[in-house]
Amino acid sequence: MLVPDGSDSVLHNLLRFGRLGEVLIIGAGLVLIRTGVLFPSYFRRRSNGMDLLLAGKPIEAEKCYRAALDSGAKVPDSDRVRLLVCLGDALFDQGRYGEANQVLTQALEFGDPTGSGQGSMCDVLLAQKASPQRALEMADEAMQLQGRTLDGMSFGKRWATVSKDLLEARTWARKAQAFLLLDRRTEARQAVDHALSILDASKSDLQVARPQSSLVGRLAVGDRLRRMKELAISDTYWRVGLSLLAVGDKGKAAEEFLIVRDTDRMGKYRSLAQKQLESLGYTSTVHALV
Repeated sequence: MLVPDGSDSVLHNLLRFGRLGEVLIIGAGLVLIRTGVLFPSYFRRRSNGMDLLLAGKPIEAEKCYRAALDSGAKVPDSDRVRLLVCLGDALFDQGRYGEANQVLTQALEFGDPTGSGQGSMCDVLLAQKASPQRALEMADEAMQLQGRTLDGMSFGKRWATVSKDLLEARTWARKAQAFLLLDRRTEARQAVDHALSILDASKSDLQVARPQSSLVGRLAVGDRLRRMKELAISDTYWRVGLSLLAVGDKGKAAEEFLIVRDTDRMGKYRSLAQKQLESLGYTSTVHALV
């Protein structure tokens, strides 16, 4: 093949710096992913809302979710479900349980295959002290669907196993509160004890297990893998602590709240746990699991 004068040196330089070019392209792509430029506006608003919600700012999070939902027909049904569940969580965190119930009912009418909406509805029913039998059903359905969701994720087998342990413990904690509303106190205590036994058995694995991803994946999500683990721990120990408090075991509940306070670096669960600890007279001992 004939090559014009000078083009051979250009080709040589392109081959020489090809790897650097690939790195630069990947780097640029990661920047676009992290800034959300590649995603639709409703997705970016949902992501921002989630960060605000987990930072303990549900009012600001609600505004993000409502703005995203106002995108109208541009939002696919699957994403609309996610936004409705997130909005329900933001309303729940503000103590607006009736509104949260209405929003989550809409989400469940669409259908939520992840189990997240069912879990949130269970929490709302427990907070309203209404329909405890339905709360039990929602807890079981949430565990079943979320277990399937975990099976479809690829963050490593060890993390998948630990995640399922945490999910089961959360479920038994929810069911304990529902049993109390049904005046089935013996079953409530048994449910709490079962949640605690699951956490005790998995504690050593939980301390070392980490969500896994490829190098590109880790670069793309930044510290979100660490946050995923901290959130899973904080959410679970918070719910178990609440169930212990409900059955009157304040000392053990405080132990769970201490773990929550010293694990959650985002803010929501740390603040909630700190308030409970102050009401119980506990202060400074460190109990973080990560």
